[in-house]
Amino acid sequence: MSPPTRRVSPLSWLGGATRGASVTRLLLSLTLFLVVWQVSATYLIDNRLLLVPATEVAGALYDEIASGEFARHLGTTLLELVIAFPLAVVGGFVIGAVLAGSKPVRQTLDPILTALYSLPIVALAPLFTAGLGFGVASKVAVVILMAIFPVITNTDAGLRSAEPALIETARSYGAGRLQVLRTVTLPHSVPFIISGIRVAFARALVGVIVAEFFGAVAGFGFAIAAAAQSYQTARLLGYVVVLGVVGLVASIGLTALERRIAPWKED
Repeated sequence: MSPPTRRVSPLSWLGGATRGASVTRLLLSLTLFLVVWQVSATYLIDNRLLLVPATEVAGALYDEIASGEFARHLGTTLLELVIAFPLAVVGGFVIGAVLAGSKPVRQTLDPILTALYSLPIVALAPLFTAGLGFGVASKVAVVILMAIFPVITNTDAGLRSAEPALIETARSYGAGRLQVLRTVTLPHSVPFIISGIRVAFARALVGVIVAEFFGAVAGFGFAIAAAAQSYQTARLLGYVVVLGVVGLVASIGLTALERRIAPWKED
């Protein structure tokens, strides 16, 4: 006699870790957001300078795509991110590894890094524009300074959080410093580093938009500033929505990467 089949409730399935449940939760979340937005803009909020219906935003975004302006702005912003963000990640990882590997260096540089992390980097964007011009260089500088610190702090914390017992066990078997790093410390720090990269990408998006506010001839920040000056709320929100989608896709991709290279990490 076969055992009775256990029925799973829809809520239990929705809270599961399967790919189907994850996709369903994402679609439900986005649908709820769009419905609330549409209803609020249509029936609750009359100020069209503040909010317009999602359908109008979609129409304005379609017009931008059809005119070719969207592709021009997207190409500029992506170019700046593609150059700056990998530099921030690599530089942050190297600096974080140096801090984790040397206590005197960490104690010496920690006050400086803390002070720099606390600075409103976006407020310095006009200075970078004045010094480096209206081209890509000034945007890259702002993005690097915005994105590098989360990678530094998370790399440092991750590399120093490995269990001392595991490190001593590896050394007792004759593992050198690089072998300990490769087999124990670095794998243990992967979730920390990925988390830092996720935060860094969000800060990079903010940095590139703010940098383009203060001096650019193209890019999402330029388009948003131009739409705000001409009170084109639908056009402005269209570019903001695209930025939100980019951030969401990047977060999902980095989470998938973390699960792939660190499958032992529990949610």
